[in-house]
Amino acid sequence: MNSQVNTNQGQSLEVYGQSLTQLTVLVSYSGSGGVEVITNHLVQGLVNAGIEVELLLLKARGPHIDKLPEHPELTVTKLNASSAILAVPELVRYLNKHPNRLLFAIKDRAVQAASLANRINRCRGRVVGQIHTNMLTGLASRNGLMVRFRFALMRHLYRYLTGVIAVSQDAASALQTITGLPDARIKILPNPVITPAIAKKSAASPVHPWLTNKECPVVVAAGRLSSQKNFALLIRAFDLLRQQIPLKLVIFGEGPQRGELEALCAELSISEHVSLFGFVENPYAEMKRADLFVLSSDCEGSPTVLTECLSMGIPCVATDVGDVAQTLQNGRVGRVVPCNDTQALAEAMQAAIQSPIAGQVLVDAVSQFQQDVAVNTYIEQLSYWQETGTPN
Repeated sequence: MNSQVNTNQGQSLEVYGQSLTQLTVLVSYSGSGGVEVITNHLVQGLVNAGIEVELLLLKARGPHIDKLPEHPELTVTKLNASSAILAVPELVRYLNKHPNRLLFAIKDRAVQAASLANRINRCRGRVVGQIHTNMLTGLASRNGLMVRFRFALMRHLYRYLTGVIAVSQDAASALQTITGLPDARIKILPNPVITPAIAKKSAASPVHPWLTNKECPVVVAAGRLSSQKNFALLIRAFDLLRQQIPLKLVIFGEGPQRGELEALCAELSISEHVSLFGFVENPYAEMKRADLFVLSSDCEGSPTVLTECLSMGIPCVATDVGDVAQTLQNGRVGRVVPCNDTQALAEAMQAAIQSPIAGQVLVDAVSQFQQDVAVNTYIEQLSYWQETGTPN
């Protein structure tokens, strides 16, 4: 194979053969987050490509652990340790037993544990990390002393990595600021977000009555009802827009802010126009029938649901977080607004509903997130690190 991979430096990476036939993935399945979803997609793509994958689990809970593919090339092993740091001795033994096998650690705590194990093992192995979020903004609300300590550990331990994959320029820039790693050690690769299952599931009938029998435009959003998602901003912007045109808002998801959001709807006298619908088994069937998807978050890495909606041809508006501006091509395929700006969000929503972008334009804009395309870039980059063991 003689192929090219795009890197964050705008250069190309030449691979002189796919040396990656085996891969160990270290990750924690600790909830229902997007990282677990993307990990499943990545693992599925890797084993479909004939790569033998061993999944080392720090934690094994949440709905996505049961959605891992059953495949002869996949082995799942739960580590004995109860936390990443306590798993270091097990990882040292693993690296000693598999000296030529690339270890791919996902999420910062797993990356730190793998890096420390590699240091103890005299850096004889090849360890690669992956970061899904901007850790500067993601930890901004945490205790300052603890955050500084964590960043100090990252600066010390990440230097023992062969490389780090970031899912967005935003995440990569933050990682470089924290660790001081050179550009060549950090690669930006697209998440394998868009699977064939999305098209199949989106063809099903929706269950929400506003989407089954539409009487006016319907705006949808999805995610955990938490402060990070800032659905309060969306509700306020929806209230402003509803005074101009008739429409409905459906938010899919559950979380600790349900009571606050319901109270806000009551305060604005729009409860009959807003549906906090909770979880649905098949959100794609619902969102496919929407007139607009809105992401109103204060903090994201590479928001999966935004990419999924674009792949279904759904017009999108989003706040300027993570790699949103990059995904929406700086407004060409979706309007990007500042965080926490109610008026700007309302105006962008109105423009998107009244002048929607053609669906095929949206679909084409996210082709790099197709599972097979994205997984191939991972295989090529990991093959390079497997062959060289050094940053390019």
